[in-house]
Amino acid sequence: MKALLILLLLTSTAFAQEYTTPNNFYQYGTAMKGAVPGFAKKPKYFDAKQAEEHLRYLYNVKGVRLVISLDHCEDVGNVIDKINEKYKSVDLQHVCRKIVRSSKNRYRDRNVTLFEEVATAIETIPFYIHCRYGAHRAVTALTGGWIASEKLSFKKAFQRAGGKKRAFRSEGQQGLLKHAKRYAKDLIE
Repeated sequence: MKALLILLLLTSTAFAQEYTTPNNFYQYGTAMKGAVPGFAKKPKYFDAKQAEEHLRYLYNVKGVRLVISLDHCEDVGNVIDKINEKYKSVDLQHVCRKIVRSSKNRYRDRNVTLFEEVATAIETIPFYIHCRYGAHRAVTALTGGWIASEKLSFKKAFQRAGGKKRAFRSEGQQGLLKHAKRYAKDLIE
């Protein structure tokens, strides 16, 4: 009996370790954001084995079929290719995009294009969008996506994206928010 209990405990622990959630994970509907799968601390910032665990969790547990990378694009792409090759029934899609930090409006149109692409994903496919930490660029892109998709106010879209204003301290981070705020204002007017 004792041996059976230990076996069950080890088996359930091993299964629980198989899937882990990415850092700073947040979900609303089928739109999810967070840190880069496989986030690791300095000096490497990326762990491929942990990335595979995170991506398997997103695919198997959360139903994610598209990953939008705003950082570590090549690293995440390599892991996704490995997963798709290893598990033939898996078709996890991956796209690489950039969002530009700027307090000026010169990159606004480029970011608006990303907002509209995220809106299309919101409307069509369960997806995960990430930057390095999952707190700034991913939140801004997802906020813009909710604005474009449902014509929400900036405040409502920011909440739906899991944003925290206290995370946006630097001038570049504030510039990201300004692009989304102006986009919401222009869309609503």
